[in-house]
Amino acid sequence: MSSEVTVVTGYDALEREELRPLGPWAVAWRRLRRDRVALVSGAVFLAILFAVTAGGPIVSALVGHGPNDPFPYAVGSTLRPVGPWTHVWDTFQAPATGLNEIGLPPPPKGTGKTLFVLGADGPLGRDELLRLLYGGRVSLLVAIGATLLALAIGTILGAAAGYLGGAVDAVVSRFTDLVMAFPYLLFIVMIGSTVDGISGWTLHGALNEGVLQLMVLIGAFTWFYPARIVRTRMQQLRGAEFVDAAAMTGARDARIVRTHLLPHVVPPLLVYATLAVATNVMLEVGVTFLGAGVHLPTSSWGSLLAQTWGTLLNPNPYNPATTQPWLTILPSLAIFLTVFSLNQLGEGMREALDPRGGR
Repeated sequence: MSSEVTVVTGYDALEREELRPLGPWAVAWRRLRRDRVALVSGAVFLAILFAVTAGGPIVSALVGHGPNDPFPYAVGSTLRPVGPWTHVWDTFQAPATGLNEIGLPPPPKGTGKTLFVLGADGPLGRDELLRLLYGGRVSLLVAIGATLLALAIGTILGAAAGYLGGAVDAVVSRFTDLVMAFPYLLFIVMIGSTVDGISGWTLHGALNEGVLQLMVLIGAFTWFYPARIVRTRMQQLRGAEFVDAAAMTGARDARIVRTHLLPHVVPPLLVYATLAVATNVMLEVGVTFLGAGVHLPTSSWGSLLAQTWGTLLNPNPYNPATTQPWLTILPSLAIFLTVFSLNQLGEGMREALDPRGGR
């Protein structure tokens, strides 16, 4: 009696792995891995996200001060902030003598020094690096929160319109067209400037003042994009065989939508969410620059630019004696890297999740 021994080589194992059927998400991930631009963009965004969430507290603990702490010795006699990589006297109190022709008098004996990696932010002499990190947290929090709110509203209304059809579809569609016709940037600025209903709500200190209001305003005026995506997809799938089979087994409409239809809506919504976060970052900057967004002393990327240049209604004239170029370059660079990386990642995800894609 002889026994046969089958030897599986590395090539055979790889071939069997290739022949194994893959799910749609595994196929999408395989396609996405081949897109180096999308992978690098995703890594850049994750690095930015880590920097603005965990990097701020870490840097604050290392340097021993916070983003709102003023340093009078970080400002010259002309109110020009110090430059990057400058050691300044570590004291929050200005001498009683005040400014004179040559600047502030020496601090009390025994006063140590602290490092300003990116210099000071302006006349108050606050740490620009910490302001940039904590400001990025606020800007991304507004962008992500507004995107999630818009997705929630749009998914509910779009699913109801697309699946139920009839009068529900007509009412939701006309309401969507009405909201789309609004100049929502103008409405956000108008409401944010005149209504202070929830501007002071911080959810027990979890958010800065004005953040929740800006989230709600942006989400309330941008939900129509996901609503139209979900409605279109629901209309395409509500007559599919698997939907009829689920209905024949006695499944309710809510269960059919939640279990059988919404999973097919996730891929386009995921791509939209990536692009919407990038758009909402720019929207937060624009609304804040127009004077209706996040207000000082809370830092955001928009308020950092507004602190340097003022707002549209109250601009600060350019003065080379008091203005430093990096106060504009650094927030602008952070905004550019965030928006560009999200757009490239969203484009890569769109091609990877497209079942008709050839990659």
